[in-house]
Amino acid sequence: MEQEPKLEWEGMTTATLTNTTADQAWSLMKNFTGLDTILPTVQTCYKVEGVDGEPGCVRYAAGKVTGPGGEELFVWAKERLIETDPVTGFIGFRRYFGRLGAKEGGGVDGGGGGGGGGGGGCVIEWSYVADPIEGWTKEEFDGFLRGGLEAMARRIEEIFKG
Repeated sequence: MEQEPKLEWEGMTTATLTNTTADQAWSLMKNFTGLDTILPTVQTCYKVEGVDGEPGCVRYAAGKVTGPGGEELFVWAKERLIETDPVTGFIGFRRYFGRLGAKEGGGVDGGGGGGGGGGGGCVIEWSYVADPIEGWTKEEFDGFLRGGLEAMARRIEEIFKG
């Protein structure tokens, strides 16, 4: 049996939220079919099959993003939740596995909890391994994810602003 080739790209980006606890941030981030609530570039996101938040659930997400060279792209994906937080498929990938997490202070817990119930401030993280995307460099993709996570952080802070 032929073995799948190793994924070539790997990266991670983080964003700090100053007024939101990890539990609060995770309460939004763990909503698999609510990506459009926290990621401004996602215009629609809904369940296609399965039970929301459980492995096997499939979502459809679509929106407009800025691609390499500054051109606006319409992107869409059907993504299957394979564990508590990883997903597969995205913007032209053959294979993509991502991980989102949130933790009070400096670390990240993406397995299912959001860390302790401290008095505000947390770090959210988006890490991935993937096949290269045709037309993109790894640096362009890392910047794309960084911008997305920063936008997500701003949106989460807005939601929890008292």
